[in-house]
Amino acid sequence: MTAPTAESPAAAVEAPSLRIGEVAKRTGVTTRTLRYWEEIELLCPASHRESGERLYSEAEVERVMRIRELQVLLGFSLSEVRAVLEADDVLDRVRRQYRADNRVDRRRRLLDEAIEANDRLLGRLDDTLARVHEFRDERSAKAERLRAAKAELEAD
Repeated sequence: MTAPTAESPAAAVEAPSLRIGEVAKRTGVTTRTLRYWEEIELLCPASHRESGERLYSEAEVERVMRIRELQVLLGFSLSEVRAVLEADDVLDRVRRQYRADNRVDRRRRLLDEAIEANDRLLGRLDDTLARVHEFRDERSAKAERLRAAKAELEAD
């Protein structure tokens, strides 16, 4: 996975100054979770002090919030979160490069790359939605059977 880099516009403007505990407090996740996300490369601190202390910028705080949004609001697994973040990272990189390069052939290749990343994510989302619909259909059928059993008991 491509972690955010110092070449991103936010990193260029802002020096990382938030310690891991501050990020945890602001985002509602534990420091252990942040370390785990770093271990599995979902999140990368902007820098480290000589002592090894992690330092985060607002861009990383926003990434943590995005991960939580995908998990809590949409119910995504970490694998699904990774797929979304990877697509977002590709699209952000392509956007920066597109703006920096006026050559038509280069822009065409960048747009092809963006389309491919977005289509890959759409395919994954379609698979997830299909599984959700299948599960819902199973639960609906079970509800019908339960109601039928109750109606049968009440008819006796």
